[in-house]
Amino acid sequence: MKKVVIGCSVLRREIEAGLEDPSDFKFNWLEDQLHNVPETLHEKVQSAIDAETGADRIYLLYGHCGQAMTGIQAKNCPVVLPKVEDCIDVLLCHNPNTAELRRTSYFVSQGWLWGEEGLGYEYDRMKEKYGEKRALRVIKAMYKNYKYLMFVKTGVEDQNVREKCAGVVEKLDLELQETEGDVKLVIEMLNGSSDERFIVIPPGETIREEMFRP
Repeated sequence: MKKVVIGCSVLRREIEAGLEDPSDFKFNWLEDQLHNVPETLHEKVQSAIDAETGADRIYLLYGHCGQAMTGIQAKNCPVVLPKVEDCIDVLLCHNPNTAELRRTSYFVSQGWLWGEEGLGYEYDRMKEKYGEKRALRVIKAMYKNYKYLMFVKTGVEDQNVREKCAGVVEKLDLELQETEGDVKLVIEMLNGSSDERFIVIPPGETIREEMFRP
């Protein structure tokens, strides 16, 4: 059985560490910055699905993602994805306080810190374009509604991860907090679970907005 995973690179290290045998899957990791433009993310995911003409099952490591998955069509085989809003819900699916934390916290994980759209990279690009003082004003304004930078620990962290986080909170005047997270939800999906926590799209059907609702 040919199983294909099309996923956001933010989750890559956790998935590779969590699977007993990653060689059972073909992986297509898409850039994390695609989330900035949901229409582009939609197009990239659909193109990746269309290209897998010999797959028996395709797993999407995405959630609703700003409606980016709405209208995605399964072509030659079923498409399966978790019934979640985004990667935060994947990592914190066992945390009953996630909705409350979202009100005050900007979330990062090791994957976000590695990614090209991490806060540190965003600040560096602004600094190069506008200069340091203006870049600092702009980035502080962008995150002024947050009180905490919430680091989600998943067990794949580099040793210098707290140093990176400390640099971010200093720039943004936030308080650093940590919480535990995991990718058990999608590992169960990749291992064959297809209960009410997941959306399964048969060939020829499309992902609809209401499928993400409880």
